[in-house]
Amino acid sequence: MRSLFAAALALGLAAAPTAQVVDSLAAPTEAAVLDSLSGRTPRGAVTRALVIPGLGQLYNRQPVKAPVATALVVGAVVYFVDRQRQYILYRRATAYAGCLEVPGDPETTPDRIEICAEPLDEYGDEYEVARERVATPTFSTLSSVRSRARGQRDIGGVVVLAAYALQALDAYVSAELADFDVSEDLSLRVDPTPDGPALGLRIRL
Repeated sequence: MRSLFAAALALGLAAAPTAQVVDSLAAPTEAAVLDSLSGRTPRGAVTRALVIPGLGQLYNRQPVKAPVATALVVGAVVYFVDRQRQYILYRRATAYAGCLEVPGDPETTPDRIEICAEPLDEYGDEYEVARERVATPTFSTLSSVRSRARGQRDIGGVVVLAAYALQALDAYVSAELADFDVSEDLSLRVDPTPDGPALGLRIRL
């Protein structure tokens, strides 16, 4: 009886490592396969961020950052549109003021009839609005205001592109660093040495 018990124990110990190897090399479970297939990728994050600002952050499971990214782009677009409208207003008002300041009657000046026909007929409202905003709505004064509005519009366009690219870059970086190991197994510490303090990296296995 003892010999049979010893033989069974020896057989069990011999089979134990084999069973452990088989478990470690076993095929992944269905949940693991689905998790790997649904993993986030930098390309997926950038594609979504370029389609709709903030969607890349939602894809990266960062709902707090999504409205910030959206507001950044929307705010830049609103500023650009407002500056564009101001530029058009002062451009038309400047054209109207220039036609008013033409020596003589514009209707009897052959070289100005075609140029002033549209401003005098259609830009009167814009000129009245400009008169309420500018102290001296002369051609030169309105030209300066028009140039300033155009410069602000151009800056707004650059801000729109920068905000759009920034939120896409943020989505890419977040997706790229999604698998970065920040567990407690990694740590940095300062160790005293004969030559002075030294920074060391500890990896806990």
